[in-house]
Amino acid sequence: MRGFEWTPHRILLFSYLGVILTGSLLLYLPLSTLRPISYLDALFTATSATTVTGLVVLDTQKDFTLFGKFIILLLIQLGGLGYMTFTTYFLIALRRKLGLRERLILAESFNYPGMHGLVRFVKRIIPIVFFIEFLGAFALFPSFLFRLKDPANAIFASIFHSISAFNNAGFSTFSENLMGFKGDLWVNMVISLLIVIGGIGFYTIYELILYKKGEVRRLSTHTKLVFLSSAVLIVFGFIVLLFDIWRFKGLSVEEKILASLFHSISARTAGFNTIDISKLSEASQFVLINLMFVGASPGGTGGGIKTITAVVVFLAVFSYIRGRPDVVVFGRRLIDAQVHRAMVVLSLAFAYNTFMATLLAELENIRLLPALFETVSAFSTVGLSLGNPKGLSLSADFSPLGKFLIILTMIAGRVGVLGFMLALVGKEKPSHVKLPETRLLL
Repeated sequence: MRGFEWTPHRILLFSYLGVILTGSLLLYLPLSTLRPISYLDALFTATSATTVTGLVVLDTQKDFTLFGKFIILLLIQLGGLGYMTFTTYFLIALRRKLGLRERLILAESFNYPGMHGLVRFVKRIIPIVFFIEFLGAFALFPSFLFRLKDPANAIFASIFHSISAFNNAGFSTFSENLMGFKGDLWVNMVISLLIVIGGIGFYTIYELILYKKGEVRRLSTHTKLVFLSSAVLIVFGFIVLLFDIWRFKGLSVEEKILASLFHSISARTAGFNTIDISKLSEASQFVLINLMFVGASPGGTGGGIKTITAVVVFLAVFSYIRGRPDVVVFGRRLIDAQVHRAMVVLSLAFAYNTFMATLLAELENIRLLPALFETVSAFSTVGLSLGNPKGLSLSADFSPLGKFLIILTMIAGRVGVLGFMLALVGKEKPSHVKLPETRLLL
């Protein structure tokens, strides 16, 4: 361990690994399951819950006891907000002062800009999160009670799905996920709203509250871009999916429209499904892959390369084509370091997913598109899958090595591909020496 340094990226990574290993041991207990399971499946489920992914190799309803479901729910909550966030929040509640390292870790986990106002941000955002999840559970309860009949089961299902939706996890206590609610407008809208709120990022939620209270006079460029990019992606996904889902038989016009909108929202971040997505055309499945790849917004509970990264890359390309040296948005110039970082994130994510999908296709002897779909779903912590005949994720049929690769991909996606690489490499070492320039032919 000589020379090993606990950088914020490494602490963040190891905190997730600690939660995953603890969760896997708890899920492996006979108290958690209704039948014997392998430790690898327990580890896979714990990883999927902690990274708020939603890929399942076990049936949550049929394979886990109430205690097991509670452990999954706890892992989702810890994974969505971050174990270090909870620890820091309790330290703040106990009036303990935070050191520089704790502040750096918090800023990294939340994608918070700088250190100013960080403690106040954490103190305010945690109660807001719990309040939103409570409202979501309260709103879902009538529909779940009508379906389950038992008030106790309905209460637990409402809490479970509200937390799962807000944290963009995609886990469901129903074996068929939300396919039984494809025609329920209320459940679709509540789940969709929770997904969007959780996916726009904690900083955006915080800024909206400050704006509402008059503590800030105008919304930042970041918040404007979050809403604009999210709206564009939702509308784009809705239109493309509607053309494909329109040919589905057995669905009413309202159900087709609702399913198209729901999956356009769910595909980017959450992973809930109300229809069998394996029946979609390959073109629609490829569109879902791209939506998953972009993912949620920075500092939220979703994964992917993030909407702002995709926007920055698009604006940089657009500016270059127009012959402009600066990248400008809403009358503001982006700094070169951010453009460079966005390009690096996109390149690393593309390379990682391409390599891993090709490797899985060869190892598991499956077609490239399903392998790519499963890989991007794991990397972007979405949880959608083209599935297997038993209604589980495609990963359920993978070999132990294939499952381990998906586990690694979920962890890399949750920490962030750049943060994951920095955790492996070590501390960034900025150089103040500038070498002579050279020119290459492009």
